[in-house]
Amino acid sequence: MDVKSVVEALNAARARELAVIIQYMEHHYVSAVGDGLPSFAKQTRSDIWVSSRGSGLGARLVGVPGPVVTFKSIAKVEMLHAQSFANRVAALGGVPTVTPGERCKASTVAEMLELDLRAEDEAVCLYAESMDMCRREGDEDSGALFEAVLRDEIAHSDTFRGLLAATRA
Repeated sequence: MDVKSVVEALNAARARELAVIIQYMEHHYVSAVGDGLPSFAKQTRSDIWVSSRGSGLGARLVGVPGPVVTFKSIAKVEMLHAQSFANRVAALGGVPTVTPGERCKASTVAEMLELDLRAEDEAVCLYAESMDMCRREGDEDSGALFEAVLRDEIAHSDTFRGLLAATRA
């Protein structure tokens, strides 16, 4: 197994996750202010992720929240992904990156949803490739981690796609 290549893929994924955590939380705060309410007023029972009944790493949203709550809820799931990638890097003897990847800024909710949808779609492609590479290298544990996170990213993509369609309607 080429441990160096696997660690690089895991750290690339972690950097991406760190970037979208920042991006989604910024979108949460900006969109909450745009709605005229402080972000804490937007936290509802829908702002809960449930670890026992979801896909992937087991995280999903409860209810049908709007964009403000969704940005924050998905950021929480991305935090779990970042932690999982760091744990796997450490297990392989590597050092988890603490440097986030590139993030994007937007000023309207529609722009935010477009950027976030693009980020999730990019993650789907990256993680599918990384999953395959890990399995080719004989690292089933890292491959399984990418597969689990991939399921969450597909769900996030679907969520952002639906919210974007509703915003445009």
